[in-house]
Amino acid sequence: MSEPSGAWRARPGSHLPAPRRWAVVAAGIGAGIGAGLLGTSLHGHVWYVSGVVIPLGAFAALVLLAAVQIFVGLWSRSTWVVVVCGAASYLCAGLLSIPRGGFGMISGNVQGDVWLYGMAVVTPLVAWWISAMVRAKKP
Repeated sequence: MSEPSGAWRARPGSHLPAPRRWAVVAAGIGAGIGAGLLGTSLHGHVWYVSGVVIPLGAFAALVLLAAVQIFVGLWSRSTWVVVVCGAASYLCAGLLSIPRGGFGMISGNVQGDVWLYGMAVVTPLVAWWISAMVRAKKP
């Protein structure tokens, strides 16, 4: 991604210009914040089966985060953007978990634990997968 500013060279096999470095970083951060906000609002949904809590919302939030990371990683063809996206998402969710006035959006229950710790598992797995996909695509 070390191209001179103002150059609009298309990617090999594509009619689209290569994204700028600042656009890639901004997209990673913005997508991570968006996934963090949406995932935090989604993670609290549960399904009770015979007294057992199944955190469906937290699993759906992790799938959402992985989808956003895959999109940003494939668009930028960079593994580091996936990590930036995951870090922004984790930071956003961490800030939302701080109790303000005795209420935090992410509490220490099964759903909150799956969402917070799941982000730390999903991000490196998606980064590894994107790395393998990008290496396989290079001529």
